[in-house]
Amino acid sequence: MSRQRQILPFLAKNGIGEIAEDVFVNITLYRVPASLVREFALKVCVHHPGGISEAVQELMKNAIKE
Repeated sequence: MSRQRQILPFLAKNGIGEIAEDVFVNITLYRVPASLVREFALKVCVHHPGGISEAVQELMKNAIKE
């Protein structure tokens, strides 16, 4: 049985809408062209020792700041 869930349940604690900081999620991307992933890895991930996950986290944090 898959333990995958929608992301929304991870965002709210007690239905109040507070961000649950202590929960980590795995994200699966669908239909992303291999050429895009390759270019992202060559241009962005090369600066992140943690790889794609670290690079995506930084992009998300930067987008939120803006």
